[in-house]
Amino acid sequence: MMRANLIVQSFPLRPVLCGFVLLSCLGCSGPSSGPVAVAQSEPQGPEAAAPVAPTPSGPPRIMFVEPVFDFGKVEQGEQVTHMFRFTNQGGQDLRIESVKTSCGCTAAVISADVAPPGQEGTISATFDTTHFSGEKAKGITVYSNDPQQPVTALTLQGEITVEVAADPAQLYVGRVHRGDEITISVDVFYDADKPIEITKVENSHPSVSVQPEDLTKEGKKGKKLLVTLKKDAPLGRLNDQITVTTTSQKKPKIEIPVFGSIEGDMVVLPPQVSFGVVRTGESKTLELSIKNRGTKPVQVLRVENSSPAIVAEVTPVKQGEEYRLTLRATGENKVGRIQGEVQVFTDHPEEKVLTIPLYGMVAAAEQAKR
Repeated sequence: MMRANLIVQSFPLRPVLCGFVLLSCLGCSGPSSGPVAVAQSEPQGPEAAAPVAPTPSGPPRIMFVEPVFDFGKVEQGEQVTHMFRFTNQGGQDLRIESVKTSCGCTAAVISADVAPPGQEGTISATFDTTHFSGEKAKGITVYSNDPQQPVTALTLQGEITVEVAADPAQLYVGRVHRGDEITISVDVFYDADKPIEITKVENSHPSVSVQPEDLTKEGKKGKKLLVTLKKDAPLGRLNDQITVTTTSQKKPKIEIPVFGSIEGDMVVLPPQVSFGVVRTGESKTLELSIKNRGTKPVQVLRVENSSPAIVAEVTPVKQGEEYRLTLRATGENKVGRIQGEVQVFTDHPEEKVLTIPLYGMVAAAEQAKR
């Protein structure tokens, strides 16, 4: 009987034990008898340690984390500054030779000029938005001793918003033939949701007139300025300035330069001459073209020159229509500036004298070689 009782009691225990084992496998996070649990529980040997990053080798190699930085939207006049981080991923010292920027942007190497292998460096770039508006991108050029990438281009980009702005910010009328009348427009606009008004538009040149018209464009309001150069504009350079007065606190006045040139029948190309640096004892020769665009032939009578460092000579290419003006810097004068003008006298009834400005420098031979 004892043996029978033992057998009878053992049967209900077996399913309970199995159920316990099953629950343990499902609910416990400890090691189990499956292959995954066994693999996790095995001790990590030296050969199974985390991989070590390879030691950098080879020549220096520059790598920037973020070569293009978008600064989003900023108001005109703000200074945008960003740190460009780079790493030397080569096996030799990385040297930053120089950093150059486009107009309106400055940059400087904040970290050391030399970055050892694996080390980081930073270049700080600042963009002055005072004279810019709209979508703009400014470039920074980094020169290094990386043989594969000696020149790296970085970019600061974003949108510059302005309370009141002129488009274009300055007006070039070009080279206009005397007697022609041209009209060019300038848009002065502001945010339509702001309580801003344009109260006055004025300029000073008697041959330039400005007519404002109401403007509404893409959620902006303002004035379209119709700028007209009149037929009576005199020969020579044109310089004027349009002043727009507004009720804006940030931009109470906007000044728009207007420039160009009024040319007659006789045209000199180029209209002015720069000799650069002329070494003492040497000479430099430049040639200019004088063309008659009128219907009647024009004779060049003589040439006069106010600079003792220059010799001027005119020869006909096609009599009455085209002439060649040769200017030679002799280099025989004292060290100093070349500054003066050449005057070409003609028999044109209205364009008797053509004036050509001269610029340059006479330098000692050893100074010019530097």
